[in-house]
Amino acid sequence: MAGVASKRSERLGSLLEEINIRSLGLIDSATIEFKDGLNVITGETGAGKTMLLNALSLILGQKADADYIRQGQDRAVVSGRFRLPHRITGDLKELIDEHEPEIEEGAILVARHLGRDGKSKAQLAGATTTASTLAAFADLFVEIHGQHTNLVLTKANKQREILDLFAGQQLSPWLSSYQKVLSSYQERKKEIAELEKALSDRDREIRSLEELVSEFTKIKPQDGELSQLETLISRLESVEDLRLASLGAVHALSDEESGAIDSLHRAKRSLSSAKGRDPQLDQVAEAISEKLFELIDAASDLDRYLESLSADPQGLELAQSRRGVLSTFAKRYGQSSDRNQALAEAIQRGEGAKKRIEDLGGGDERLAEMARELEALRGELLKAAKLLTQLRGESAKKLSSSVTKELVELAMAKAIFEVRIESRDGNSDDDFTPFGLDEVSLLFTAHRGGELLAVSKVASGGELSRLMLALEVVLAGSYPLGTYVFDEVDSGVAGKAALEVGKRLRRLAENSQVIVVTHLPQVALWADNHIFVEKDSNGLLSSTSIKSLSDQERELEIARMLSGIEKSEHAQEHARELLNLRFSDVG
Repeated sequence: MAGVASKRSERLGSLLEEINIRSLGLIDSATIEFKDGLNVITGETGAGKTMLLNALSLILGQKADADYIRQGQDRAVVSGRFRLPHRITGDLKELIDEHEPEIEEGAILVARHLGRDGKSKAQLAGATTTASTLAAFADLFVEIHGQHTNLVLTKANKQREILDLFAGQQLSPWLSSYQKVLSSYQERKKEIAELEKALSDRDREIRSLEELVSEFTKIKPQDGELSQLETLISRLESVEDLRLASLGAVHALSDEESGAIDSLHRAKRSLSSAKGRDPQLDQVAEAISEKLFELIDAASDLDRYLESLSADPQGLELAQSRRGVLSTFAKRYGQSSDRNQALAEAIQRGEGAKKRIEDLGGGDERLAEMARELEALRGELLKAAKLLTQLRGESAKKLSSSVTKELVELAMAKAIFEVRIESRDGNSDDDFTPFGLDEVSLLFTAHRGGELLAVSKVASGGELSRLMLALEVVLAGSYPLGTYVFDEVDSGVAGKAALEVGKRLRRLAENSQVIVVTHLPQVALWADNHIFVEKDSNGLLSSTSIKSLSDQERELEIARMLSGIEKSEHAQEHARELLNLRFSDVG
């Protein structure tokens, strides 16, 4: 087993370290530790093995059911600890960056609380979150396979995804390249559609723009002109009032008897007789002198203003007319409710109108150029899509052969598995999807020579479980998840077939942690960690105890599974023989 240990040390996935359960179904309180490698869960029917998986599904964000709560209790709590990979990359890194959970000693804690009222609470690293957030992490941590979850094989997108995962790096860079070309092609189509729409309306738009250019050229509006006109009109409409106000001010300043200027002159002459005798009084005299000069200047300004102030009915009419023209222009071509801002917008449109007319006039040439570019992109797109088809075809043959070989080893000697690709011709743009032209189907027959049909139509529950196991074993080398969980993967098998199921689970556990619920000793013997679920009853209320078995306890449990009898010596001998297969088998 040294080789197995070596591979496990290199494993890059996460690891479920433990689950804590309180008041869930038959489980009163339990802590279950899981190990790297193959973890097997056994116990008698009805002991509570399925409830353990229900606990796992809860912390993985799946639907909560109040019926899970233990009888006599008001709530149930399930928590789990996942050890993170040494190198956190890709989608997991994005999730951690988005939610920023506290990571303790390289592990992350998740929890779920259920109440009798049907409400549940999810927690990520102790902080309240949503079940959908837990599910997002779960998709990167764990993959659960049971009779119902195996139905994902029937979904077309999942079937294509399985093939692409198997193809791995042989396909992924070319798929990325195809998607970039597809994005460019779709963007160019959108640009062409927008230009075609613009061109279909361009005659109307050109006429409208020509009207704007003509009006703009005729009016020659200036930015800020409306404000200037408002000031001019206000002045012309108030000439008489302005004249009276100015004359009153002139009289107050220049009247020979009571004017302010004459009074200041007298004050200045009076103080000049005491000049030089008191500095403080000299300062007052200086201030009066300065004010006198300022008032003389103001009086001169008033005189000039009065000379320029005259009634101008024609100027007023012209200003009002110009204001009306500019207001109409601003309202027609501007957007703002403020007239000055609207005029500025209209001027900007007028200045750009000629350029827009030139652009529209050259639209036909640009449209033809873009059409040529689109055709070239379409050629690249078709070439990239056909390369994806070719690569998928090569991988489909390998995947079909590998899975069929695994099925033969799983006691389905006549079974055939085939990955079939049907590709659209690409004549229509609708043929191109984000993943190419291909539709991928997984086909199966349990009998050689039988008709290959979709797995959902021909595979029984047990066959579907084994098919999923075969796929996971083949895919694990290309895309290993941290943890795989299998429920009833051994349904409908026994003897040598059961041994082969166990071997495949062990092989899958070389790259990932595997948790499997089984009734078969031929599967249980391969466990690295054997978990036993036992039902106890005090006559009033049943409960479940869960523990990891020692080597001696494993022997007794496998003997019980073989014979159904407690402490059968013959069964214990058989159990020892089976357990020795772990060391002798090299398959």
